[in-house]
Amino acid sequence: MYLARDKNKDLYLFSSKPHRGRDCWWAETGVDGTYLKIEKTLYPEVTWESEPLEVIVSLKPDD
Repeated sequence: MYLARDKNKDLYLFSSKPHRGRDCWWAETGVDGTYLKIEKTLYPEVTWESEPLEVIVSLKPDD
């Protein structure tokens, strides 16, 4: 999975590595189900100018 920030500062989690468009990032596999918009204040190190950041999503087990 990848994190990428659009030019307008919105932050998205992509299921596959996206490609930079004019103002936003696009996933090769299409629009439906390939990305999730997340809180834009998270991960300030991810900027429009940076490349997508590969991440691992994990679940916290119930205690």
